[in-house]
Amino acid sequence: MMMLDWRMLLLLLALGLLLFILMLLVLNASYTHTRTLLSKSMACLPGGWQQWLYAYAKAQDAFIDPVDVLMRQLAAVLVIGFCLLLSLPGAVHLTILGGAVILVVKRRNERRLQLRRFCQQWPACLDMLAMLLHAGLSFRAALHALASLPGDTIALVQLRMLHQQLQAGVHLEVGLEELKLRIPHGLTNTFAAAVQQSRVTGGALAATLSGQAEQARSEQQLEAEKLAQEIGVKLLLPLVTCFFPVTFLLILGPIFIGYLQPQ
Repeated sequence: MMMLDWRMLLLLLALGLLLFILMLLVLNASYTHTRTLLSKSMACLPGGWQQWLYAYAKAQDAFIDPVDVLMRQLAAVLVIGFCLLLSLPGAVHLTILGGAVILVVKRRNERRLQLRRFCQQWPACLDMLAMLLHAGLSFRAALHALASLPGDTIALVQLRMLHQQLQAGVHLEVGLEELKLRIPHGLTNTFAAAVQQSRVTGGALAATLSGQAEQARSEQQLEAEKLAQEIGVKLLLPLVTCFFPVTFLLILGPIFIGYLQPQ
């Protein structure tokens, strides 16, 4: 009887594993079909809409295919909408909405932090690239030497991705446009414009990149000075709400206590 129970248990486990595998296959087939349908739908859109969706997907995650990023976003929206349509208590609906808002805000803060780190690291990359160009290397050779350096900083990773695209046969202008979409900032716009202008006119790219690095450092210094000047204004709220009441209480408290005591 015990052997029968164990055999039954093994049979149930095998059936459960088989059902799980079948479910994964069905979901994979559905995902592939939906991904293909989404790709065809994006291809039917006007060029401006396609570029906007592509830029949005690259801004969310630059290392994943844009269609996969949009699939994630669509799946998240469908899951949240399905949960909100269920007959659940209002507190559960508020919790779901609050969690979704927190995730969106967290993602935006992470993206803002990445852009800030990129701006801090970009002048050093420009200086190294200009130094390699001054040494007599071409732009592709200098980019190859820079991409082979160890490190995982955001600026170096972006240049490494640009180099990988060029190695894969992507045109330089297309690679620069991809860089501007991944990092929507004025630094990448000026860099792409300088590289394209140097390629067309044959101008000295090394001096231009050095000038951009110096200008970026000057802007960072001005931004730091501006933040330092704003600290005094931002400290007024904690001073007024926390320190001043305690100080007034310590100074005026004994006076009021002595006044209220009978003589």
